[in-house]
Amino acid sequence: MKKYLIILSAVVLASCKQYLDVNTDPNNATITKSTYIFANAENATASAVTASQSLGSTWSGYWAHSTSFTGGSNEKTYVFTNNDFNFFDGYYDNLTDYEYVVKNAVKDGVGYLVGPAKIMQALMWQKTIDLYGNIPYTQALKGTAFTYPTYDDAKTIYEDLITKLSTAISDINSASWPLNDPQEIIFKGDKTKWIQFANSLKLRILIRQSNMAGRDPYITGAINAISGGFLTDNVYAQPGFAKTSGKLSPFYGTYGFDQNDLPTGTFAYRKMNKVIIDWLKNTGDIFRLQRLATPQEGIRAVSGTTSNPGDYQGVPMGSPTGFLEAVCSGIGSVQVNTNKSLTPAFDATRGAIVFTLAESEFLQAEAAHRYGLLGSAATHYQAGVEAAFRLAAATQTGTATATAATANAAADAYILTNPTGVSGIYLSYAAAPTPADKLRAILVQKWEALCDVDGMEAWALYRSTNTTNASGVVSATGCVPYSPRSVTVTGAEPVRLFYPLREESVNSGHVPQGINVFTSKIFWDAN
Repeated sequence: MKKYLIILSAVVLASCKQYLDVNTDPNNATITKSTYIFANAENATASAVTASQSLGSTWSGYWAHSTSFTGGSNEKTYVFTNNDFNFFDGYYDNLTDYEYVVKNAVKDGVGYLVGPAKIMQALMWQKTIDLYGNIPYTQALKGTAFTYPTYDDAKTIYEDLITKLSTAISDINSASWPLNDPQEIIFKGDKTKWIQFANSLKLRILIRQSNMAGRDPYITGAINAISGGFLTDNVYAQPGFAKTSGKLSPFYGTYGFDQNDLPTGTFAYRKMNKVIIDWLKNTGDIFRLQRLATPQEGIRAVSGTTSNPGDYQGVPMGSPTGFLEAVCSGIGSVQVNTNKSLTPAFDATRGAIVFTLAESEFLQAEAAHRYGLLGSAATHYQAGVEAAFRLAAATQTGTATATAATANAAADAYILTNPTGVSGIYLSYAAAPTPADKLRAILVQKWEALCDVDGMEAWALYRSTNTTNASGVVSATGCVPYSPRSVTVTGAEPVRLFYPLREESVNSGHVPQGINVFTSKIFWDAN
C-alpha cells in the first residue's frame, strides 16, 4: 500500500532537487535527504490544497461551470461514486513524506525540521478527516508493520492533533535553529512563525467543533493553553515558481494560464458561482468583486477589468442553460492575474497559499465571541476583513492591484456600509444587534475570505455551520448567505466523500462499511 509505506524514489528526489534548486553544487552537498523530502512535501501540500479547490469551491458556492462545455456532472448533481474525488491516496503520500522527516531529521543533522513536519502532518490529518471522517491513524505511516491499518475514531484523532501540535511546538523550542534556511520553502526556518502557524491550526481544529453539544469546556481549556501567538501574515509555499512549463505556481497553472499566457481549459470551464457574485454585488463590494472574479469573458479578454457590477455574471450550480463562456465571470486576480491594464499582465510565480491571516483573525474573532477569549471579537473581525481585502489585492506580489493601505481603507469603508444588514446579514460586527447576528457576520466573512483560496476548507465550514433542506434552502445561521446550488439540483447535499475504491479493495477488512455520503456526517457536523 503505497500511501502507508515510506517511498524514497531516486526519481522523486532528483526531480525535487531540479525543481527546488536547493543545492547548487552536487559534488559538495550542503543539505540532507530530510531537507529534500521536507521541501518537496511542503510543495506537495500546497499543490494538494490546489488540487481539491474545484470540488470544495463548487459545493460551497464559489465556482460553477460554463454551459459552453460538458462534463462535471458528478459535481453539478451530487451524483458520484467511490471512484470519484480520491484525495485520500495523495494526502497519505504527503503524510508519509513528513513522517520520514520526523524519523530521520535528527540523524540527518536538521532536527529543527521535526516540529514543522509534525505541524504539516497535523494540517493534512485535519484535511483528511474533514473529507472522510474515521481514517487510519495510529497504525498508519508504519511501513510494513501495519500493511492493512485499522481505522481510528475521527474525534479522537482531532483531540490528538491538538496534542501533536503542542509536541511540535516543544520540539521547535528545544531544537537548535539556523539563522535562515533558504531550502525551507514556507517560513525559511523562522521558528516563531512556525509556532504561530501551529497555534492558528489548533484554533481551526477547535473552532470546527464549536457547534457540538458538550464540547465547550474542552475547547475553552485547549484555547486557554495556547501560547506563542497567532499568524501575523499569510502562509505561502514558495519553492521558486517560474514562468516555465512544470514550474508555474500550482493555482495559476491549474486554473489560470500557461507559461505562454494562454488560458487553460480549466480557466475557460470553471466560472464563478452566482452565490458569491450576487453576494459581492448586493453588498456593494466592488473592490473584491473585481479581484475574486473577472468580468464576463467577452469583456475580460479585451479590456481586463471593470468597476461596473453589471459586467460580472455568476453561474447557478447544477445544469442551467445559457451560461456560455463569453458571458460568464472567471476566477479573479487574487490568484490568477489576468488584468491587461497591469504590467506584467500575467503573474505565474506567486507563492501557493497554505493558510491565510484572514482565517486566523476570524477564528480568533469567533473564539472571542463564543467564549470571551483571545481579545476583542470586533477588533479581530475588522482585522480579518482587512486581511481578506489585502489578499484579494494580492499585495504580496509585484503586480498587486492595490496597496495594503488602499485595501485596508476599502475594507473599513465596506464594514460601515449597510448598517442594517444585507439579506439579514450584517457587515459590521459592532452594528449587528444580537449575538446570533454577530456570529453570522463572522462566519459569512470567513466564508467570503476563503473564496479562490481554499475551497475544501470552505466546504468544511459550510457543513459545520449551515443547515439546508432537500430543496437547498439555507438556514439563517450559517456561513453561506444563499443556497450554494440552484433549483436544478434536487435531493440532499453530500456531507462527506466516499472512501476511494482502491482503499475499499486493498484494506477492505478495516474500511468502515455502510457509508452514506448524504447522511454519514463527519463528527463535528451537528446540523
